[in-house]
Order: sequence, then C-alpha cells, then structure tokens
Amino acid sequence: MYKVYTATDFVYEINKNISKTKYTLQLFLSEYDFLAISDTILNLTNTEIDITVIISALTEKKSLRIVNLFNRIIQSGVAVHWNTDNDLYENDVHFAIIDKRFAIQKKSDYFKGEGAEAKIIFLSNLFDSFRLESNEIKLLTGDITIKFETDKTFVQRNTYVNVSWEVKNAHRISINNTYDDLEPKGKKAILINDDTILKMEAENREHKVSKQLIIKILQSSSIEFTVEAFDSIINEYVVLKSNNKRNHKYFAFYNQKIKISWANQNIGKLSEKLIGDLPLEGEHEFFLRHESKFSFKFDSIYGSKKYNFCISPVEEEKKEEMKDGEANSLLNKILRVFKKT
Repeated sequence: MYKVYTATDFVYEINKNISKTKYTLQLFLSEYDFLAISDTILNLTNTEIDITVIISALTEKKSLRIVNLFNRIIQSGVAVHWNTDNDLYENDVHFAIIDKRFAIQKKSDYFKGEGAEAKIIFLSNLFDSFRLESNEIKLLTGDITIKFETDKTFVQRNTYVNVSWEVKNAHRISINNTYDDLEPKGKKAILINDDTILKMEAENREHKVSKQLIIKILQSSSIEFTVEAFDSIINEYVVLKSNNKRNHKYFAFYNQKIKISWANQNIGKLSEKLIGDLPLEGEHEFFLRHESKFSFKFDSIYGSKKYNFCISPVEEEKKEEMKDGEANSLLNKILRVFKKT
C-alpha cells in the first residue's frame, strides 16, 4: 500500500516514521532538518538499510557542525549529496521516501500525480534527478599539509597581527578552537593583548594535525605613571586624568592627598629633578598646597626619556561653588600614562 503524507511538523514526522524503514531511505531536506534528525539516522546506520541523503542549501558553504556530522554518517555507509538549487530551497521542496511506498512531504502543492502510487513514483524520479545534479560529499583522506604564518611575532600590547594560512586535504580547520569553520586558504587580523600561542588544527577522515605560532609582547621601554587623589568621602584613591594630552596638566582640590606611582620593567636609572634618585618601581605622596611640577628622567642603554607633568590645586572658593556632579566629574578623571620624550 502506498501512502503520501503532508506534514505540518516535518521534523517530528520524519523522526517518528523513518525508524520503520526496512530497505531504503531517501531524504531530500535542508541542512537544519538534517541536523534535527541526525540521531535517528545514525541509529539506522548499523542496519542493512540503504540510506541516501541530499542536503538542500543556498550555497556550497558548510557549517562546522554539518561537516563533523558528515564524517560520522558517511563512514557509516550513508551516501550524502549537496544540492544548491535556490528555487527548491526557498519553496521548501523537501521530502522523505521510505521503502518506495511511504513518503512524507513538507508541501503538497509542488508534487504531481493522481493517487499515492503516482506521487511516490514522481517523488522517486525527482529524487534521482536531484541526486544526479548534486555534488556527492567525499571524505578527504591522506596526509594534511598546513602553511600557517604571521606578519609579526613580536608586537606591542593591544596590537593586531595578520595571520595567513593555506591548508590542503582537510575537512575542518580552526585556530585556537575560537575561529572555526575556516576556509582552506585565508587571512585574519587577531588582536594580541598578552603573550599568545596561536594553534591551527586541521583534520580529515584519517588524520588530525596542528601547527603553532608564538606571539610575544614587547616589554615597553617607557615607564607607566599613575596620578591619584585621595577621596575622603569614599575613603580611597581616585585616578586623575589630564585636561590636556600635550601639556599633561591635572587638577585636584587644595590640600588633597596626592599619590604618584610608577612601574618599570627595564634596567636603568630613574630620578626626579627635585626628589632625586628613585627606585624603578615605587610611589611618592604629598598634600597639594600649591602648583606642583614634576620632571622625571629615565636613563637606560636606549638613551634618556623625560616625563613631565603638573598638578594644580582648585581654589577653596571654587570648590564650594562646584556642584556635586562637577566635583565627581573632576575626581573621576583618569590618567594612565604620561609621556614626553
């Protein structure tokens, strides 16, 4: 007895009925439907059932998930084809034929034939024509070759490096398991914040290989200075920011406690014009009662660098006139690095 059923829930009906297959199963469906019923198909692969799948898609591009599924299903003896007929895809022309006697279709207005038998014959012929027009998925085997390069291996922090690759004979290509589903040949800009190992992995049916690049952060030859003002209301220091990037001039309240701290990982000698010699990492505290100018100098094998900035007090009467919002804005300004060569 022949039967053709138009499903309101296509995936549900396929999952429910294809487990009843005894001899042949022919599926013409979208990538998403295929993923949804993949477990049911895999359960049939240990039997003698002949299974042929045609994936209906808009492009030749395949997701990483579908490629991994192909690896499992094709190795189990399932024939898989890829069809890129946009008209069929957009019109939801998808169906399943079980044992040449029972068919489940998504839409009924596309399929021709008077009676169930005629429709089964029409669908079978349609499936055969789709299969001939489609590309069969073949799993790659043999050795994998990877060419993986970067334009820089030593960079400043927060710098992009350009990596390029060319991989042959692989189904899946990824970098650090973050950039997946990569094309066999391509380029990508990657932001480097710390010392980084970039690992490219490629695999096919038989092999999985990898290649690594090490990107190192250059130690800065500059000293990082931080200027903070103590806020008695929140009982902690607040980082200040210059009102002018060129002049490096900063403001705080009169008699407010100021802390200047610095960090340096290079070998050399650090000094300040009035304070004198200083450790390469340390801090200096004082109360701001007048305009305070600082001139730091760092001598190393690379030469001398100067770091100049000025901190001025806000007059008491101006402080009283400032609104709360303005005061908070002043205190919350942030300075990270002051540099002047």
